[in-house]
Amino acid sequence: MIEKTYKFIAKYKNSIMWALVILILCGMPPSGLPTIKIPGIDKVVHFGLFVVFTLLLISEMNYQRVQLTISNRHKWVGFIVASVYGGLIELTQLYLFTSRSAEWADFFADILGAAVAVLVYPSLNKFLKGYI
Repeated sequence: MIEKTYKFIAKYKNSIMWALVILILCGMPPSGLPTIKIPGIDKVVHFGLFVVFTLLLISEMNYQRVQLTISNRHKWVGFIVASVYGGLIELTQLYLFTSRSAEWADFFADILGAAVAVLVYPSLNKFLKGYI
């Protein structure tokens, strides 16, 4: 059991670390974050965080990346995991992090970021010659 857990963490270490970054940033009180007076910038941030998260998930699942291919299963799993995590983040903001507020628009930005990552991954993987 411990060995399986270690292998899982080793395989998905980048995704796990990025998920922790997302959790920390989304859980911080607004006073701990820089204030930027651009309407909708938080949606752009959510979108970007989840593009990166989904790309990491897909990349770490894709054992075929060196052959510059990917299965649809890996793309779907990456999308679903990232979308569920986005929903969980919003629920933690609603119930756990009382200094933050949950927003449907943030959740949709998370889902949109995951979807864009799924769409661009094959081209990005080919462009980077299997690096990601």
